[in-house]
Amino acid sequence: MDIHKEIEQAEKKLKQKQDSLTGEITSLNDKISFYTAWAWVFVIVGLAITLAAFFIYFQSDKGEFYSLNLLGDFMAGAVASLWSLAGLFFIYVAFLGQKQQLLNQQLEISLSQLEVKYTRLELAGQKQEMHIQNETMKQQKFENTFFQMLTLFHSIVDSTDISIDGIADAELSGRDCFMQFVRKLGHHAFNKESRGDIDYDIARKTKPLDMYIRGYDAFYQIYKSDLSHYFRTYYHIIKLIDKSDVENKKQYISIARAQLSSNEQILLFYNCLHKNGKDKFKPLIEEYCLFKNLDDNLLFNIEHKKAYTESAYIPRKEEKE
Repeated sequence: MDIHKEIEQAEKKLKQKQDSLTGEITSLNDKISFYTAWAWVFVIVGLAITLAAFFIYFQSDKGEFYSLNLLGDFMAGAVASLWSLAGLFFIYVAFLGQKQQLLNQQLEISLSQLEVKYTRLELAGQKQEMHIQNETMKQQKFENTFFQMLTLFHSIVDSTDISIDGIADAELSGRDCFMQFVRKLGHHAFNKESRGDIDYDIARKTKPLDMYIRGYDAFYQIYKSDLSHYFRTYYHIIKLIDKSDVENKKQYISIARAQLSSNEQILLFYNCLHKNGKDKFKPLIEEYCLFKNLDDNLLFNIEHKKAYTESAYIPRKEEKE
């Protein structure tokens, strides 16, 4: 049961019990006052009778009125009865006082129970606040790591350079290199020299996927120093999102996906069909729809898309907004 509802119910019960106990305690106070007053009346009356009897005894002729024995009998019969009744009333008052004390204890216990519930509510609130703080710290820690890794990824891209085919002492750097990487991958798949363009229209209808994978193997060995760190860093960015407990992973996947140019996506496409990324990276691509914005026109063969499940290109129903 929710602690707030428990406290609300406890307050209602306590109010009812308090009203009931307060009524009983008030009634007991009235009884205590009543019987105490009568007890003292009997004591005072008995005392007055005693004083009057002794006064008469000492002022009169002992033989004429009564002897000491008669005085004792009179005191025992009249005064002792009054004082006995007064004593009984005092005992009854003591009993009523004990009962009143028990009622007060019950009231205090009820108040203590309510105080315990308030303490539970306060602790629950503190626990919830600590949970929110922990979640916020986890979120901040994740975002710090995530954006630091994106910064590292961009520094790797910016530091990449490659020579331009057919032009002496000419180089490309940064993201411009990846268009050249894709061209070189195509040449290796066709077993051609690096110079010259590929007829993509013919390629789409001819070369099967396994020839491009073999070509990618040869291509990767040449440019491994540039590409291994690049793919490894991007893999760990996606893995970081996958292993985290943050909410709305889709948002961070979208940010990570936006870091890739069209040619980078093509290179990642064939890398994850190669042994380099097939076992670990390819499942993440299919899980998080990393090829949602893939440019089909840059693929060597449109049929190669079948190597990935549909979820690599189209978000699953539960992920759609």
